[in-house]
Amino acid sequence: MNRIPSCFLGLLTFIIIIVLLSPCAYPEERCKQWAGKVVSIQGTVQVRMSGETQWQTVKLNNTYCPGDTIRVLDRSRADIALINQPVLRLDQNTTLTLRGVKEEKTSIVELLKGAAHFFSRAPKNLDVNTAFVNAGIEGTEFFIRVEDDKTFLSVFEGKVLASNEAGRLTVASNQSAVAERGKAPEFRVVVKPRDAVQ
Repeated sequence: MNRIPSCFLGLLTFIIIIVLLSPCAYPEERCKQWAGKVVSIQGTVQVRMSGETQWQTVKLNNTYCPGDTIRVLDRSRADIALINQPVLRLDQNTTLTLRGVKEEKTSIVELLKGAAHFFSRAPKNLDVNTAFVNAGIEGTEFFIRVEDDKTFLSVFEGKVLASNEAGRLTVASNQSAVAERGKAPEFRVVVKPRDAVQ
């Protein structure tokens, strides 16, 4: 029986240790099912893992778990693909928490501040929560921006059910709405809704 050279065993041991210590080697151990995958980064994008206090640099193609918060800093952008296919394009100065999936088909995100453009191939697979309104998505493309005292949303295709404790409103294709602090969502006339995305 041939003996394995000791230098080969040492190299093999070193490789195994590096793989085991790599953060990408065991992403599934943090959570049973990832909630979002970063598919595009421009500038500085950071993540605060659920249960932690420190912000870390986001890496392209890394997956993140329910409860993880992603923030996009000044002059930066990021695209996040959710587990059930919607894509979120996050603008600069935006912070969002991934909340996971309900009923095995609908992703939930909490937009804490900033703006996001949402794309989805299928309706009814995304809910967006903000401080002023919750948006149940029944469409395939819309824009939402959270400000200090209100949330603005504009639907390009499909419809969004905007609701809060004060009331609810169905916003359809080519319509926009605003929900201010303590008030029900109401329609807002916007001459060129897609300009908001720019």
